[in-house]
Amino acid sequence: MKIFDAHSDVLCKLWQNPELDFYKEDKLLQAGFTALEKGNVDIQVLACFVPSQVPFGRRFHTVLEMIDIFYQKVASEQFYPIFTKADLAECVLKGQKGAILFVEGAHALEESLVQLRTWFRLGVRGMTLTWNHGNALASGNGEPNPGGLTSFGREVIEEMNRLGMIIDVSHLADPGFWDVLECSKTPVIASHSNVRSLCHHSRNLTDEQIRALIAKDGAIGLTFVNFFTVQEKRTVWIDDLLRHLDHICALGGVDHVGFGSDFDGITETFGDMASAADYSQLLEALLKRYKEAEVLKFVQGNWLRVFGNVLQ
Repeated sequence: MKIFDAHSDVLCKLWQNPELDFYKEDKLLQAGFTALEKGNVDIQVLACFVPSQVPFGRRFHTVLEMIDIFYQKVASEQFYPIFTKADLAECVLKGQKGAILFVEGAHALEESLVQLRTWFRLGVRGMTLTWNHGNALASGNGEPNPGGLTSFGREVIEEMNRLGMIIDVSHLADPGFWDVLECSKTPVIASHSNVRSLCHHSRNLTDEQIRALIAKDGAIGLTFVNFFTVQEKRTVWIDDLLRHLDHICALGGVDHVGFGSDFDGITETFGDMASAADYSQLLEALLKRYKEAEVLKFVQGNWLRVFGNVLQ
């Protein structure tokens, strides 16, 4: 089975470490090309994440630098950029590997719709609205007294809907989550979040939020971050993550759940899943407890439907 992974930070790692080669096997890269190839990851969302220490006035340009890295060092005849729903369908039909560009955190937008449209023209097709901290759009999940969408945040949602960009609510504080679901005319995703009732962390989604995403025909990407998966500090295993999958399916989410690994944004990995090369381990575990048709939805089909419904 081919994998669609909804979140990786490999572009940020390549930006921080210019000596790294995306196409050369390196233990520092959890989602480099050789790892994606070994793990049968055919479609990978690549996030442009600007670290919080980058000052205002440099953030937009930093995203441009990561987009440039994508076109100069990552995109190739082996790994095609995906811009439209037709590109997505062709990639699947021909069995090609493809990448979809996102921006993680609208702090990099620097309060400009012009810059959002510029990213779109350069190939960006989705955005995580916040990182952990608040910005001009909304509060992040790390804020002590979070608010919802600002008036500018609502303008951004409207423009992303018009352009056909994927709206990503991972990292968003709870009030903003509900505002986004009310405002967006298209399905939204949580690209890399787990279940809060199983692991109490503000980055995870409540059962009520999961049901709302399902009702919106969106999807949640289970992520391979240890402290979003189990409460206690210990080695985490694939079976721990599958408890979250079981829970979402019990809420009616068989058609609304996938995976968003957060590889290359993770410092400590699962005991049995150190990189994208280990997706075969996850597949093996999935096939032991779910029907093949359901597993196909989890690893690719649900993301294909949601992305296909939003991209133009």
